[in-house]
Amino acid sequence: MSGLFLRHLAYLGPRKEPASINFERGLNVVCGASDTGKSLIVESLDFMLGGTQPPREVPERAGYDRIRLLIESEGWPLLGLERSIEGGNFASYQEELLDGQPSTNPRTLREKHSAARQDTLSHELLERIGLTEKYLRRNKAGATRTASIRDIARLCIVTEEEIQRRSSPFQTGQYTQATPEYAAFKLLLTGTDDSALIGTVEAGRVRESVSGKVELLTQMIEELQIEIDEEGHDQEELLDQLSKLEGSIEERNDELSTAQGTLNTLIEDRAAAASEINKRRARLVEIAELTKRFTLLDDHYSTDLKRLESIREAGSLFVHSDRKVCPLCGSNPEDQHLGSNCDGNVEAVVQAAIAEMDKIKKLQFELHDTVATLEGEHDRINGELPKYSERYATRDDELSDIARPDLSTKRSSYNELISKRAEVNSALEKFKRLKRLIDQRDYFESGDDGDGKPTETKTIISKSTLDEFSQTVERILAAWHYPNAQRVFFDETTRDFQIAGKARGSSGKGFRAISHAAVTIGLLEFCLERGLPHPGFVILDSPLLAYWKPEGADDDLRGTDIKECFYEYLIGFKDNAQIIIVENEHPQPSVAEAANVSVFTKNPNQGRYGFFPVHV
Repeated sequence: MSGLFLRHLAYLGPRKEPASINFERGLNVVCGASDTGKSLIVESLDFMLGGTQPPREVPERAGYDRIRLLIESEGWPLLGLERSIEGGNFASYQEELLDGQPSTNPRTLREKHSAARQDTLSHELLERIGLTEKYLRRNKAGATRTASIRDIARLCIVTEEEIQRRSSPFQTGQYTQATPEYAAFKLLLTGTDDSALIGTVEAGRVRESVSGKVELLTQMIEELQIEIDEEGHDQEELLDQLSKLEGSIEERNDELSTAQGTLNTLIEDRAAAASEINKRRARLVEIAELTKRFTLLDDHYSTDLKRLESIREAGSLFVHSDRKVCPLCGSNPEDQHLGSNCDGNVEAVVQAAIAEMDKIKKLQFELHDTVATLEGEHDRINGELPKYSERYATRDDELSDIARPDLSTKRSSYNELISKRAEVNSALEKFKRLKRLIDQRDYFESGDDGDGKPTETKTIISKSTLDEFSQTVERILAAWHYPNAQRVFFDETTRDFQIAGKARGSSGKGFRAISHAAVTIGLLEFCLERGLPHPGFVILDSPLLAYWKPEGADDDLRGTDIKECFYEYLIGFKDNAQIIIVENEHPQPSVAEAANVSVFTKNPNQGRYGFFPVHV
């Protein structure tokens, strides 16, 4: 047994300056103005010691995503814990690390206590305290369960709301938790757990056949329970996981629909761009073929024109030159009949050639106009193609780099979630089957002793032990100069103290706070004096409430020396325990010399503003 020394608490976040505070052995005081993060420190410590309720959300917390706590225990390696602000499991390591990241891969500690597992925060801390494998009574029938760190922590950490409550300092007021809470108090006060307790089961009026059924059901229950324990599942955790999975699956399904819609749009747009490109390229091929044919036709026209032009020129020269052999029929000059019509009428041939040339020139002009039109269309199409090509390439890149991989990732993630949900449902089905088996067994079993009256047991703490503890509390109250601090005794009916014949819970909230503090400190001192297991620390939020927020004149401690006596007494613990007090009221100057005092000023220009850094 060595206890726990809470050394360093810090909030960390990307691109954020760490918000941290150091604690020492002995007395630590965090005091100052309201709304500076004092109570948040208490909530954060409770959260980092296995609490399920995340610390309250304050504006200054924005940007921080995890909390770190360093714990020392004599004879044990340093324990560094990190946890998301939202909760969940813990990352643990054994490095001296105030900021930055661990150099080694952390070990995961599960947040949920499990009797069958050692990789839990509860087991890690209980082992250092010396309280592993301790059993607590959980109901009047004598059924038991293993103690968790949360059973112990609530006896050491007292929030502002709890410290002024009217009910017993050892109980939360939840009816279903009253038995295990009182059993946890007994465990610390006496060092004895309830492992020797055997739950009562009626056997007197159970028939032999029913007994056989009970035995069979019990065997089935045990086998199924072993299977569940080996898998390390927690029903509440599984139900929470299933709820989150259902939400994630629905969210991923919506994302898939959106992604598929985006993919379809991109494919349709790319197809439209490809269609436009293909149509234009086909037209360019068609224009190229037509241009080639028209060029060939133009060449024919040009050749015909040259031939006709030569005919015209030759004919003109023949008419005006000396008479020679006819170029058409070969007649000698003397045999030529110039006045007669014949196929060799050169002038007629020339006129026909000229007419044919005019016709060809007209056709060639029309041909050139058509070619020019085609070339214009060719240039226009070539100018449009880059736009559609770029559109196609853009959509193709989006499909390759964004849509298809993203959709594939989402589909893979969706399939993983579906598989995980099936696993969780399968595990939950075992719990449902276990409950059905237990219900069936309970149907055959009875919880009475044979005379029709249920057999009940109760947690018993010896009167001598309770009397010794009461004397410890009385001595502390007297040392603090608490009014009428005499005749303190423990009332087993209310499980609370009476002070000078008056129930502790009937006083004003200021007096309830200071007396609650005395009980909590008294339990620590009682265990230390007797070598009993105890976490070795106490955290109290607003024990001196009556100084700055009394309930009335009868609850006002201003003008008394209780505060001075309170701090002077706590200084005496020095190095054998750790006390953390969170208060609005500043302690007397002598305390600052003997204790670790942190003052939050709420003034950015003076001292420390608050828990979170403020940049002026």
